[in-house]
Amino acid sequence: MFERILNRLKSPSRVSFDDGSYIEFFNREAIVYVEHDGHRMEVVWYFQRGRIKGRVLNICNIDNWDPPHDLEPLSSEKKEEIERKIVEYCRRRRIPVEINRPSGVGPS
Repeated sequence: MFERILNRLKSPSRVSFDDGSYIEFFNREAIVYVEHDGHRMEVVWYFQRGRIKGRVLNICNIDNWDPPHDLEPLSSEKKEEIERKIVEYCRRRRIPVEINRPSGVGPS
């Protein structure tokens, strides 16, 4: 609990989750998803057309871990978990988000 409060003070753009993972703002075009064991992924997102604050997340951008874990496969369940956490991150930060996915792809 105390560690979570310290993390918020250090990085107000970070949203932490109960399993030890977190998401934080990386730059205008990306956020970073990090798991407690060191797995890390930069996820590119885009501004919504005509909106200043809203974002568009293409599910295909949740694709692989950063090195040194980049050769490890990313299961569809893990991709869905990361998607849910990104949606929660946006909810907590009050960022409107639109999820784009190819036809027939989505959480079960």
